This record gives sequence, structure tokens and C-alpha cells, in this order.
Amino acid sequence: MNHRSTIALYLIFATCMSCVVGLDFTGASWIWTPERPASGSYPAGNVTFRRGFTAANGKVPISANILITTDNAYTLYIDGEVVGSGNTFTSAHRYCVPLVNSCNVFAVAAQNVLETPAGFLAAFQISYSDGFVETIVTDWQWRAVSGTPAGFEQCAFDDSLWPAAFVEGPYPTTAPWNQPEFALSIPPESQDPGPSLQSAQWIWTNELSAPASSVPVGSRAFRKTVVIPNNGLVVQAKILIATDNEFTIYVNGLLVGSGASFTVANLYVVNFPPTSRVVIAVYATNNEGPAGVFAAFDLVTSDCSGDVSFVTDGTWKYNLQTPADFIDPNFDDSAWPFAVTEGGFGARTWGPTTVPTTNSPQSPATLGAPNAPPANVVA
Repeated sequence: MNHRSTIALYLIFATCMSCVVGLDFTGASWIWTPERPASGSYPAGNVTFRRGFTAANGKVPISANILITTDNAYTLYIDGEVVGSGNTFTSAHRYCVPLVNSCNVFAVAAQNVLETPAGFLAAFQISYSDGFVETIVTDWQWRAVSGTPAGFEQCAFDDSLWPAAFVEGPYPTTAPWNQPEFALSIPPESQDPGPSLQSAQWIWTNELSAPASSVPVGSRAFRKTVVIPNNGLVVQAKILIATDNEFTIYVNGLLVGSGASFTVANLYVVNFPPTSRVVIAVYATNNEGPAGVFAAFDLVTSDCSGDVSFVTDGTWKYNLQTPADFIDPNFDDSAWPFAVTEGGFGARTWGPTTVPTTNSPQSPATLGAPNAPPANVVA
């Protein structure tokens, strides 16, 4: 890909999508069936909800991230398959479910155990193959009926005669769920602690006479290509990187940022359109003495297939020169040699690398590094 096509891709990405957006109950309402008694308490019994959606403009859905709870109990289905269930309305649940490019139906079998207030609350974040993200929430567009009709969870089920759900009120201000004793516990979006430098290796070139030995002053090019197994799709890179002495890092040809510390790493979070191939390029500069690149990466999937992690090690490629287009994702580095490892976390020359708690912003390239369109860096 040349720089012109890289710029075009960046502009499309920046103007038409929001990638890896945090999912919460913003915009969602508590809903139940239309026949709400004046007392506000529904009779005990089963209620069924359905909400279908069709991808517009030829878009291909990849997955749904889901946040859901029900007072009192629920079983969630997507396209006829059971996803999960819960029976504690003060504890929401999260799910990630792959979607198919055909009929997609969200269906919920809910239950009110006693004659008390009842409600269903949910948000569904749909990711598409072009990077577009949309969110469907519980609102008047859902259909609801008392009972549990046979086959309600199937795409082919006809719910055209079902009434629209009754909207009881928005989250988080609707009673009785706004009372302190009913405070809703929302699980974190990910249990993944992020990239870890513990298994990373300091790397440089064959100019090393021994690990961490002094090497010539100058800049070197490093690359790593990661192909996601089973054609999985990733949409975000979480990066920790430290370099002795300076670096500029690129993801898929876009400029992420630069740094100049080997004692404190830079932490970047980079969003990009769904892809099954990620290319990391680093322009590293040694000003004097020993030199090294030290980094860890987590690639976040959009298709529920599980995140992909990797670190700097002997599988990276290097070049003693810095070809102008080495940051291009399609650059051929097949003739480049493999990097030389110098030691792991806490290696004597550099000591333990401090991991920051806040993200680094996107920043310009260092002097001499290739210019490129900016990546979508989450500050």
C-alpha cells in the first residue's frame, strides 16, 4: 500500500466509524409488557421480548457485545441459540457473540418471580466488517408479550402482531432501580490486564558483540507482522514500548507516536478498522552506548475469538538501513535478518522498566523517521 492509499484509508476510518467504543447502559430504558398495572407491580409470570435488525447498506455484521440484566430473571438467545442467563437483577452480565450475515434476532425469555416491579435492560454493540459500530438498546422498538410462545427465539418466528414493549423509564433514573439498595453492578469490559513486558526481550541488530554491548550510533528499522489465526479480526492494539534511546512506532503504516526513555515505557491504545493482519514498524535510534527495543502488544478482537498477544523477541526482523517505505504494511521484509535478543525484563543494563498507568497521546515522528498519517490513538 502506498502512502496515498494509506491516507485514504485513514480518512475513511476517521469519518465513518467509532471503534471499540465502551459499552454501558447509556440510552437504554427499563422495559416490560404494555399492560402495566397502576401500582407499578407486574404479576408473577413469564414475558418474552424480541428485537430483530438487518444490516443496512450491504454492511456485514461481525459480532455483538452485550450488556444485560433483568428483574428478576432472563435467558438470552441470538438467532435461536442460547447465549446466557441470569437471575440477579443487581448484577449485569456481559457476552460477546459472533453474528452471521443474515437474519439476526435478539430474543429474551424473562420472568417476574413475585408480584413486584419488573424490568428488562440491555445494550447490544454491533461491530461490522468495515469498522462501523452501532448500538441497540432496550426501548420502544422491542416487542413484548406475556408468556413464552414456542419458537419465539427463531429468526423465522412471526412477531408482527406483538405489541411494542412498554418503556418504564431510562437508566439510571427510573424507580425502583434508582434506589441505593438496588444499585446495579456492571462488570468491567475486559478481564485482560493488557500487555505485559515480563516475557519481552530487549532486541537489536547483529552489530552487538555481546548482549547490551555498545553499538554504532544511528537509526535502525524493525518490523513484526502478525497474522490472526483462523481469519480472526482485530480492531485495537494495546502497546507498551521502551527504547534505548529513541523510537517512533507505526501500526499498519500509520504513525502512533515517539518516545525517548528506556526506564519508563510508553503506553498506547490504537484503534483501526477490522483486519486479520497487523504490521508493527519501529524506527529506533541509538545516540550512544548500548541500544535496544523492548515492547509488548495485545491485539483486541472484534469477533469474540480471543485477544492475541506478542512481544519483542527473536522473531522480529531488522535492517541496518531505514528504507523510506519500510513502514508500509505491504513492504517485503522477507530478506531481512532476525533480531538479536539481549535479555529480558530487568536486564542489568536497563533494569526494571516502569509501566505507566495512563495512555500516551499520538505524537510526531522523531527526527529522520518516516512521516505518515496519524493513527487513531486513544489518549
